[in-house]
Amino acid sequence: MTTPWVRSVLAEPEIDADTERDLARRARAGDAEARAALIRSGLRHVVQRARMLGFRGDAFDDAVQSGCLGLIRAVDRFDPEGGARLRTYAWWWIGDAMRSAVPVVTDPLPDDLAAASSSDVKSADLPLAEVPEVLRLRFGLDEPAGRSRPRHEVARLLGLTESQVRDREAQAMRQLRQGLAKVVHRAPAEGADPP
Repeated sequence: MTTPWVRSVLAEPEIDADTERDLARRARAGDAEARAALIRSGLRHVVQRARMLGFRGDAFDDAVQSGCLGLIRAVDRFDPEGGARLRTYAWWWIGDAMRSAVPVVTDPLPDDLAAASSSDVKSADLPLAEVPEVLRLRFGLDEPAGRSRPRHEVARLLGLTESQVRDREAQAMRQLRQGLAKVVHRAPAEGADPP
């Protein structure tokens, strides 16, 4: 059940990059109102992260509360000149605060992902929710020019180590290969008549 507060947070319009950069500069200079505006603008990402991590009921409320603390830490450390949006930078901080404070109770993984994760202990330890963000930044998936970034830059933007970025990247590649292998296995042979 979605509470009125969650609905109101999700209904708030997102701020654009220029406004965000201006607020972040002012917040770094000590403007408390600009800092509060950045925190308010990031609340929707706290709610989204709690949902993505599978929190329900009272655990959802606790996760949102902890995620807000992670968001505040991210706002206070955010460098508007770093080239990333606040939501990208804060994503890891929010999730880390949630996972540290509240045990994650998630829905079971689909069979193919569960098999891939259970076959490799390192992969099972990695939060699946962070993998897309690492790939998006690493390979420029949402940028028109497709600008890729080196691992050290992705690590800095997400507050991870280069090793964590490498592990998440490797996990995603294993999952893609396994998924593609299943598709190729089901595909008709070349030159075969369609069914």
